[in-house]
Amino acid sequence: MTGPSDSVEALLPPDRHIVIVAGAAAEFLDQPLDPKALCYAADDILYLMSASGSYHVAQVVLEAWAAAPPDNGQDAEAQKQVTLTLSGGTVHVSGMLEFPVSRSLTVGPPGRYHAQVSVTGRAELRRIQGLPSHPIPIVGVEQFRVRFWAADN
Repeated sequence: MTGPSDSVEALLPPDRHIVIVAGAAAEFLDQPLDPKALCYAADDILYLMSASGSYHVAQVVLEAWAAAPPDNGQDAEAQKQVTLTLSGGTVHVSGMLEFPVSRSLTVGPPGRYHAQVSVTGRAELRRIQGLPSHPIPIVGVEQFRVRFWAADN
């Protein structure tokens, strides 16, 4: 396996700790959310939970893989795998389901997919936010990587 077949990248300020990765028929989750969790998934939607809800812009990379990607957990501060249905086989980074922040990424045909969510930069983000004169906003320190592949692989 050489790498992802395609990827998209976006910068987005989290809204109440949330960055949304949306599929074709995404709807908001109707459940209590813990900002300490890494992510939540349901059909056509993935919530990425940021370490901070203010004054920063997170980097989000979405990748399509033909099969399960290699484990990159040793480089991540946190990692979790979830499974979700993508009714259109596409995802994009979304500004609270109001506007796309990235182009759509085709991960495959409609169906069930695994998503491996990993994040880096959380400790550094907290360190920078603790400085008396940190930049506003802090850009690209917290970095999410979401790798998608078909659940039947």
